[in-house]
Amino acid sequence: MPGSNDPGFFIHLIHLIMERLCEIVNGTKATLSHVCQGKVCYQIRTSRHLYQLEIDSMEKDWQATFLLPEFKAVTLLRWIRRGLELNDGSFIILN
Repeated sequence: MPGSNDPGFFIHLIHLIMERLCEIVNGTKATLSHVCQGKVCYQIRTSRHLYQLEIDSMEKDWQATFLLPEFKAVTLLRWIRRGLELNDGSFIILN
């Protein structure tokens, strides 16, 4: 990756991710979409996109959280950030 040895490159990359993250959670709601095989899926609509967040309900962090039909998206920030950083398919753009 060009510039990947430059510490400024990583700071810039993190800044881009954080801007995207702020846009996703600022003033938006996460609405329960479905639950299947222990995965809880929420959809988050921003002015540009519809996202889907998949959370493993068997995770230790989730076991102390109530399953509500709707959250402020910022409440699920931990899982949204993890999905963005890991790019593991747990946080995707639907449209």
